[in-house]
Formats: sequence, C-alpha cells, structure tokens
Amino acid sequence: MTKTVKYSLLVLLWLFSQLANASVGNQELKQFFQSKLDRINHFMQENHDNALQNPSILMTFVNTDLLTVWSAKNTIRAMFGAQRWSELTKDQESQLIAAYEQTMRRYLYEVMRQYQGQTATVDSIRLNDKQNKGWLRVVLDSPSLPDLSIDLKIYKEDSAWTIYDFSFQGISFVKMKQNYFQSTFDEKGFEGVLADLNRKNQEFNEKLKVAKK
Repeated sequence: MTKTVKYSLLVLLWLFSQLANASVGNQELKQFFQSKLDRINHFMQENHDNALQNPSILMTFVNTDLLTVWSAKNTIRAMFGAQRWSELTKDQESQLIAAYEQTMRRYLYEVMRQYQGQTATVDSIRLNDKQNKGWLRVVLDSPSLPDLSIDLKIYKEDSAWTIYDFSFQGISFVKMKQNYFQSTFDEKGFEGVLADLNRKNQEFNEKLKVAKK
C-alpha cells in the first residue's frame, strides 16, 4: 500500500469521527459528508506541523472521537475470521482490541507525515434499498500526484453511520490483512499475534512517552 493511499485512511477515519445523525437522502447525505471533509481539509492545513511535533494533538482526537466510530473490534475480528475469533477468551479479545487500537494510532501518525496538501471531496454515495448500508466514494486531490478514489464501506447502526473497512482499486484493507493475522494465529497462537502487534508499536509508544514529558 502506497504512502498516498495510507493518507486516505486518515481522511476517511477523520470523516467518520465527525458523524452524527444524518439524512438518508443521497444528496443531503453527500452534502453532509462534504461539510465534514471541508473541516478535515482545514484542520490538516492549519495543524499538520503542530501535530507532527506533538503527537498528543492527534492522539487526543483519536481517543475521544475516532475510536468511538471506527470499530477496532470489528476490524480485527474480520481479519481473524469468525472461526478463529470464536476460539479466543474475552480477556484475549480485549488485549487484541487494545493492541490494534494502538496500531491504528500509529497508522494515523505515520500518515500525518505524508501529508502534502491533499484535499478530499465526496464523489458519490451508493446505498442499498434499506438505506442502511452502502459505499461512500471519496476523491483525494494531490498537488503532485494523480487523483485517487477511495471507496469506504458505510453501515448505519441505530442512528449513526459506522465503518470498519475501506477499499482502493477493488482491494479491501481488511482482506489484504487477513492472511497475516490468520497465518500468524495458526502458527503462533494468540500470544504470537499480540507480541507482533506490540513489537510493531514499540517505537511509536516511545515517541508518545517523549511527547508527554
């Protein structure tokens, strides 16, 4: 996955951190999402440098907004698959979810470093007949690279739209990661997956400690 595509993850996650009750009418829903993207574009332009110097600026957002909308539990559970996930105890589930939440924080910090003035615009929305599932297409306009289109799977649960996956050129983020999680679990078990996640997050954890001092 390219650095530019990784940037899309930040945009998409940020978009859904702002979601509240939204109209199911396609045009109104499109306008609603675009208003949130406009806020994202403004934040990136105004706060990018400060967030890089002080990761806690971004982490505060992740903790208070993002992780209430993008479900780390649903994401990692989908990567494991239903059968493997059912083999875990509740305590093991909690440990993996916490580790993956930290992975998401790390992804977002890394993505912030790749920001080069990109702006995001809603292109289209496709909903099912029940108006509770669909795809949101977002176009990323970059000053130095060709435009990118990202498809975000959206699902309305109760009165809020939620996500756990996105697709680029037909490739699902969840499906792309499934082989790693499933093969690591089959070979090394729960402990192996958890240790690998924690190892990859170690350097990022150290940066956060320094920023808090």
